[in-house]
Amino acid sequence: MSNVLDAVPENFRVVVENVLSKRNPELLAALRSQDKPTEDQQLGVIDALADEFSEHLGPGQEPTEQGKLIDNALGAFLTTWPNEKLAG
Repeated sequence: MSNVLDAVPENFRVVVENVLSKRNPELLAALRSQDKPTEDQQLGVIDALADEFSEHLGPGQEPTEQGKLIDNALGAFLTTWPNEKLAG
């Protein structure tokens, strides 16, 4: 069975999984056990990655390379799971 995270491109999936394992392990476990995220779960991913992103800003509030990767991972997740694809 594939899960929510399997649909995200691998290079970004690793980032999402690492951030969620640190910031919201329960959400990570839920996403690994179902085939479609809920709206609340999507918001949880957004919150976790946004919080992590904010810790990776350099001079002038420009994102570091890790910050850019986190931002791109969030974009990949939202491209894979836009609102119209979410479970009810």
